[in-house]
Amino acid sequence: MLRSKCVPLIVTSLSVLAALLAFVPTTIADSPAAFANLEPAQTNPIRLSPDGTLLFAVNTPNNSLSVISVAQPRSPELLAEIPVGVGPVSANARTNDEVWVVNQVSNSVSVVSVSRGIVTDTIFTGKGTEPMDVVFAGTNQAYVSCSRNNTIAVFDTGTHRLISTLPVFGGSPRALAVSAGGSKVYAAFAISGNATTIIPSQLAPPPPPPENKHLPKPPQVALIVAATDPNWKSYIKFKMPDNDVVEITTGRSPSVSAYYSAAGTINLGLAVNPVSGDLFVANTDALNLTFYMPSLRGHWINSRITRIQVSNGQVTPFDLNPDIDYNILPNPQALATALSQPTSVVFDPSGNFMYVASFGTDRVAQVDTNGNVLSFVEVSLPGGSGSNADPKNKRGPRGLALKAAAQTLYSLNRISNTISIVDTSKMTNTGEIAVGTDPTPQTIKEGRGFLYDAKLSGNGTGACASCHVDADIDHLAWNLGDRSGDMSQIIQRGHVIKFHPMKGPMTTQTLRGLRDLSPYHWRGDQIDFAAFNPAFDTLLGGSQLSDEDMQTYTSFINSILYLPNPNQNLDRTLPTSLGDGNPVKGETDYMTLAKTGPPPGVTCNDCHKANPGPGTNRLVMPAFPPQPMKIPQLRNMYQKQLYTRHEAQSIDGFGFDHAGQIDTLFDFLGAPVFRYTNVQKTDMAAYMLCFDTGTAPAVGYTITLTAANVHDHQEQKDWTTLQSQAGAGNIDLIGRGTIQGRVHGLLYQPGNAQYVSDTNVKYSQSQLQTFIQNGDTLSFMGVYPGTGAP
Repeated sequence: MLRSKCVPLIVTSLSVLAALLAFVPTTIADSPAAFANLEPAQTNPIRLSPDGTLLFAVNTPNNSLSVISVAQPRSPELLAEIPVGVGPVSANARTNDEVWVVNQVSNSVSVVSVSRGIVTDTIFTGKGTEPMDVVFAGTNQAYVSCSRNNTIAVFDTGTHRLISTLPVFGGSPRALAVSAGGSKVYAAFAISGNATTIIPSQLAPPPPPPENKHLPKPPQVALIVAATDPNWKSYIKFKMPDNDVVEITTGRSPSVSAYYSAAGTINLGLAVNPVSGDLFVANTDALNLTFYMPSLRGHWINSRITRIQVSNGQVTPFDLNPDIDYNILPNPQALATALSQPTSVVFDPSGNFMYVASFGTDRVAQVDTNGNVLSFVEVSLPGGSGSNADPKNKRGPRGLALKAAAQTLYSLNRISNTISIVDTSKMTNTGEIAVGTDPTPQTIKEGRGFLYDAKLSGNGTGACASCHVDADIDHLAWNLGDRSGDMSQIIQRGHVIKFHPMKGPMTTQTLRGLRDLSPYHWRGDQIDFAAFNPAFDTLLGGSQLSDEDMQTYTSFINSILYLPNPNQNLDRTLPTSLGDGNPVKGETDYMTLAKTGPPPGVTCNDCHKANPGPGTNRLVMPAFPPQPMKIPQLRNMYQKQLYTRHEAQSIDGFGFDHAGQIDTLFDFLGAPVFRYTNVQKTDMAAYMLCFDTGTAPAVGYTITLTAANVHDHQEQKDWTTLQSQAGAGNIDLIGRGTIQGRVHGLLYQPGNAQYVSDTNVKYSQSQLQTFIQNGDTLSFMGVYPGTGAP
């Protein structure tokens, strides 16, 4: 994320931006700052201006928008870098001079004036909404996908006022697309699932016997099933619609008009065919109904393009790798051609074919409307082309923008933070430029590719990130046991704890916040992160990494932070009400109420350490039935509330505990070992949903002040809160905008309550208010502690 040095503008003499020269500060402070890696999930990170002369690209690690001239399409030129919010993931130009940038971590949209080189307004999309994309449709309307609370927010493009908030029934709406006439907006549910769910271990049939005759009887475990399985209709009384795309009818009163299902499990890209109006979804399909790691080796997901004919609702998936023989591992031929984890789709104006970004294998493919791969181009460096893996130099194409008249395609590469220029007439890579300033430390740059590189598998079809999507979770459970495996063990406090290889279903865990949290995985059977190295062979079907490469990978993983908990207050305090519970009272009970056992007399906090967390004492409970389990961390409980088995419909099929068997924390706290009252359970569950993640809620929070709102009570209150949070050490507070008409950066110094500028001039809050009253615009934003610079 941000090493928050202000690099306001890089300017050329291009006439459209000539006015920017007046705003460039004469001196820019170069104070080194730390770097906070929040690993945002780019969605549509690159788009052209309406007139096609400018290319707008989010510079995610720098928290800025890059303005690039494509007057000479094959020789793009970086004109400006304009600071925006924390975690920019998408950009869309409303006019040639106004760009809306969506900031996942800041929960905001930055409205950018290209000619002024600043953010002129910050639209707050709501606490913890994690917005992902924006499109313009209808009459003066902007549609923003809010992934965390599963809504589409509609704003007036003139006043920036919220018009409507549309709840949508699906997991994590992200990529947006608009019909040709603008009457429909479509949103793809990125983490939609595949209508699989879990049968609890106490109801599931016994597992099959081990194939290794030396193994003892396996533990009784849960069972993954299709939600439509008639054998379990007595337990599965809810429906799983498996919605993958939602259709919204625009107009004075926007409304949800249709859902489309069975398109994919992870849906990261979406496009409308400009001629037929059909939808095309870039997706992966999870094979979690196949059990045991040997059966999944080298083939646990399929990468696809799915066509949705909106005229009749017909959904047709197309495998992007139809000719791969998954029985051959390693498979150099497959590695040389495979397309993995498609993330972006753009159409040729003819409607006859599209371009698809293969994030996992550094390729951009030309694909027809029947899913046939016509050709592809490598965007990797030579060392990573063909069947070769080069994770330290991986590109990671994440977004595409097409300048069709110039036969030029631009691929924004998330991992290298570059833009590849593709000649579409020959499907050749003609060059590459940096997106802009990149403050990412070298250890993170070199290690990130190991998570996302599908060429580390035996056939190029999957990577660690196929399940750990953007280092997070896919909301699925997988049975990665091994009937022919061996018993394993760890030694904890002098005691040997043994683990059976037939461990049963376990939900995908996040890769955030793993530093100093070993042993790893649900059972604690992985003594350190290097212990996962065999999975590159046993699951991915490739080869284990060298010790050096595994250390590089580990260093990257240890850098990934949690996003703030959306249920906390801006000042990092607990709300007094959440759902039916009181988190403040729940915290008291969590810290003081003793459970009955086993072991008796301990509080929740004795095992799940809070304040500041991470919610685990890292110990493995050897007697936890039916097999040993590590005390789990609690920092992302708020993400697991979409399994609603007691309601008519459920988005997710998996909830809490290692197998996702429990749908609510209230039910979890109802286990016999606790014996809490209903009020206590309700309050404690509410507290657990507010558990501190290690990242303060004020990180990313932004206010943009102008003469029109500088005296607004709420804006003043938020400004004061941001300053107090900086004083408490929860954030650094930076400012960006104009001072007396010139672009500057600011850093708040709590010790003397002053702001120091990039030219080392100090200002009081009162002085800044006066500048704003006189016509300046300033945005104030919280960033991760230690990362702020003027």
